[in-house]
Amino acid sequence: MAIRPFMGDVVLAPAARTATASSGPVAAAGQATVAVLLVHCSAASGTTPTLDVALEQSADGSSWSAVTGGAATQLTAAGNRVATASITSNYVRATATIGGTTPSFTFAASIAFLAS
Repeated sequence: MAIRPFMGDVVLAPAARTATASSGPVAAAGQATVAVLLVHCSAASGTTPTLDVALEQSADGSSWSAVTGGAATQLTAAGNRVATASITSNYVRATATIGGTTPSFTFAASIAFLAS
């Protein structure tokens, strides 16, 4: 079995966030069929804080839809999450939804691709 090339980048840089955020589009056109979402959360605060991070894909970089299986397990405290999903479009991004009462999360998200 040959080892497949692996490439990726940080798409949401480490920062404290209190509201929903989305990364910019990452071009994967013809380069990959599998995306790996990596989330590292170093701090969480607020009353019942929740952090949901997921992958979205787009054919044109402007109309986005959820990637089936591309959502990381919800975080309610510091921790790490990984989600792996098949992608079928040219662009991928990460979205982070923050909930709770006065929530704050310090986290980063990266997307890595496995070449076809």
